Amino acid sequence: MVPTGLKQRRDSGVRLSVVIPAYNEEARLHETLRKTVSWCDAYDLEFEVIVVDDGSRDGTVALGRVFAESDQRIRVLACAHMGKGAAVRTGMLDAKGHFVLFMDADGATPLSEIPKLIAGIDEGYDVAIGSRVVRREGEAEVKTPLHRRVIGRTFAFFTGLLALGGIADTQCGFKMFRREVAVAIFSRQKTVGFAFDVEILFIARRLSLSVLEIPVNWVAQPGSKVNLVTDSFRMLWDICRISWLHRNFEGRRSEELECSDAGDPDVRAMQEDQSLSAHSRQR
Repeated sequence: MVPTGLKQRRDSGVRLSVVIPAYNEEARLHETLRKTVSWCDAYDLEFEVIVVDDGSRDGTVALGRVFAESDQRIRVLACAHMGKGAAVRTGMLDAKGHFVLFMDADGATPLSEIPKLIAGIDEGYDVAIGSRVVRREGEAEVKTPLHRRVIGRTFAFFTGLLALGGIADTQCGFKMFRREVAVAIFSRQKTVGFAFDVEILFIARRLSLSVLEIPVNWVAQPGSKVNLVTDSFRMLWDICRISWLHRNFEGRRSEELECSDAGDPDVRAMQEDQSLSAHSRQR
């Protein structure tokens, strides 16, 4: 069954944008792109896949361009090496879809979880994020080594203490936004490293946007680019700085965001379908 939000309407433009940040992902990107295109084609979607290369030193860009040459729905953005956060920001601000998803190049979360996030946004949430921590019996399975789980929970504790409480898993690389919400959030993003996930959720909260955590299947993949020791310390330093970076935060409330986008024909189309009619719920 096709989720309401994914039902394609005539002349509605790109329905789903999938942003994939990539750094030295030559070995894993081929399969991820193949599966992504196949999944979207199965739903008969108007979609785009944006591979954002973060200054890779291997054949990631060349591989992405091979796919792009054979399928105009795939685009490759080659950037200087700045960090995952910078790559994701570039792709999210370049996306054209009604729904914009960023996902890791390793495919740790299967594409079959996308309808869960779509359903969350259909319910009226502004942001829907995959979670490896929030659990509902029998709904999802997470396979990760014990040491990663311990480090992840430790990082989550300090994240809640220093920057952002109330979200169990800020770091799962599977997050979806309405397009205008993505622009509002990522245009304000300042961090460029792995801690960017915390910052974008911090910004969403400052904008009074609603965030839903959704249990997803997740299996740790070999070849991770994250150094669990050194990168964790860098991330802790970055989350300590988030509040300071946004000390002069100027943002509109989500209701104002909704009004400012009322003239967008894509937003009107979504409202007519009523799938995204309740953009910001009272909480």
